[in-house]
Amino acid sequence: MGKTLLEISKEIGVSTATISRVLNGEDCVSPETRERVLTAVRESGYEKRPRRRSAELRGSGTVLVIAGQLHNPITLGFIDGIRQRLAAEGMRTVISLSDYETSAECDALKYAAQNGFSGIFLLNAIESKRLVDLLGEIKTPVIFVNRFLRSVDTDVVTVDNYRCGYLATEYLIHRGHRRIAHVAGPSTSVTCRDRTQGYLDAMREYGIKIDKSYLFYGDRRYRSGCEFGAQIVAMPQEKRFTAVFSTTGLMAAGMVDALRADGIRVPDDISVICNDDYSRDYMPCPIDFTTFEQDPILMGKTAAELLLERISSPGGAPKRMVFPPVLTEHNSVILKR
Repeated sequence: MGKTLLEISKEIGVSTATISRVLNGEDCVSPETRERVLTAVRESGYEKRPRRRSAELRGSGTVLVIAGQLHNPITLGFIDGIRQRLAAEGMRTVISLSDYETSAECDALKYAAQNGFSGIFLLNAIESKRLVDLLGEIKTPVIFVNRFLRSVDTDVVTVDNYRCGYLATEYLIHRGHRRIAHVAGPSTSVTCRDRTQGYLDAMREYGIKIDKSYLFYGDRRYRSGCEFGAQIVAMPQEKRFTAVFSTTGLMAAGMVDALRADGIRVPDDISVICNDDYSRDYMPCPIDFTTFEQDPILMGKTAAELLLERISSPGGAPKRMVFPPVLTEHNSVILKR
């Protein structure tokens, strides 16, 4: 039976770490020491154990989805679409939650790259120098879903969020509304910023003055909508908005519940339109909202297809696939006379 590295180390007065460097072909050992180690190893009968499988093999066939949180039904739809398409190819989907922290996003991105994951989906992305630098360093394909970076060309599957905001606001204007409030999402989200910009541009282009009280910034959750609904309830009736455009269905649902609890009717007293009304699939709401929305499962499947294409053709130019918003009319908006 051959000697161990520890035994060889004691015999020739060289550390086991140095012996390992020589056996692994690293060039940071002097020629004299290298020759002494190789001679001792040959004479000892030592057999080198095979190294563990490389990171590339360990992570092969697995993709990482990086999301802020899982409370948003749209996020769940994206993930479901990604998972369904990749499962058909025998691939696994792993989820990492960042709590909307850019450092956590970057850490997850680096982990997936270092452990040989086949691909990474970024469902939330806060643009930062570290993120941009990482994207330039790693070789793992990265697909942005309903997010993009303004300073870097990347593979993106998204809906036209600016048009979502513009068309929703214009829809209310065409139905006679002028006091139109907007329940916006966090300013760190490029999706929410684009929808808010669409709202602002539509109001300005139609000559409607925007008061600061028209804008409420929430966190995309149901509770944010409840808080804005309570603010509307506290307003004098003659100063209340006649219509509200909400960035998400969850915030719209919270607002409607707060209004109804105080006897304010939707749409009779206040009309409501929103983007992405998938709240109805996760919680009861007495109103079916008129929406300009997307199909998150279809977008998730499309993102998965783009990843498969990128894996087979890694050198291709980045693609940006933009879905148009689709109007779905229900009973939450009335004509203001």
